[in-house]
Amino acid sequence: MARPDWLRTFLAVYRSGSVTDGARIRAVSQPAASQQLASLERAVGAPLFLRTNSGVVPTERGMALYAQVASPLDQLEGVLTGLDGGRVPGPEATLRVGSSAEYFSAELLPRMVESTGALVARFGPDEEILHWLEQGELDLAVTSTASPRRSLEAQPLAHKPFVLVAAAGDAPPVPLASLEAVGEWLRGRDWAAYSLELPITRRFWQQHLGHPFSANLRLVVPDLRAVVSAVARGVGCSILPTFVCAELLASGRIVEVHPVSHLIPPEQWYLCTRQGEAGRSGVAELAAMLLTPLR
Repeated sequence: MARPDWLRTFLAVYRSGSVTDGARIRAVSQPAASQQLASLERAVGAPLFLRTNSGVVPTERGMALYAQVASPLDQLEGVLTGLDGGRVPGPEATLRVGSSAEYFSAELLPRMVESTGALVARFGPDEEILHWLEQGELDLAVTSTASPRRSLEAQPLAHKPFVLVAAAGDAPPVPLASLEAVGEWLRGRDWAAYSLELPITRRFWQQHLGHPFSANLRLVVPDLRAVVSAVARGVGCSILPTFVCAELLASGRIVEVHPVSHLIPPEQWYLCTRQGEAGRSGVAELAAMLLTPLR
């Protein structure tokens, strides 16, 4: 009889395409993972993987077994995670989605409200989100990086340009005619930002304004929603992705200081699932919802 830990190891190896990576995901040694796979293959009565120089490839029997056990095991892991956290699972089939809090609020939530199923969102940096997805703690992730992990697959979801914004009352009285004028206007002005590093802002200053960042960094807060709110309140200017400030731009509370979207590469967002999971019931429906343009 196949044991649950054999099936968990099988799932990890299947998704990672490697016994070594599967063992790492399961937090067991490679020999232990190999032994569990061998035991499962004896129980099944057929090879589940073909070993190659670059990893493993599932056989037809392996693919069939994956289709049988992936969803039930993921649901079980979700229940166990909930119990460990003191939560009592409900009867609904719950889909677990990971992303950044800002992108979820602005782009994902408006599309998900029509879903009739139960949804649980989890927020964090891309690397953590993708790790949770790989581990089976999430069913789907939306991130601004495409994971190099063989166990995951990503499809482009959207690209979001950047905009240079200020509060309506703080904007230049007349349009700035050139980047030189932009640089002069911004020199010494207050600035609000997501992080101290300011990678996009500093690059824009150096490449397009011709000198290092020269605004006054007045506020740093690791939440884009707080940054755009601060801009609207006159705390300072900022360069922000359009998804986080579209509503305030439309309302006129903040304004575009000067067009910069053609100068700053847009931010690409990806819809990520585990290998072979994109067509799974529930996941496929939610993915289609997220890929549908907002009305």
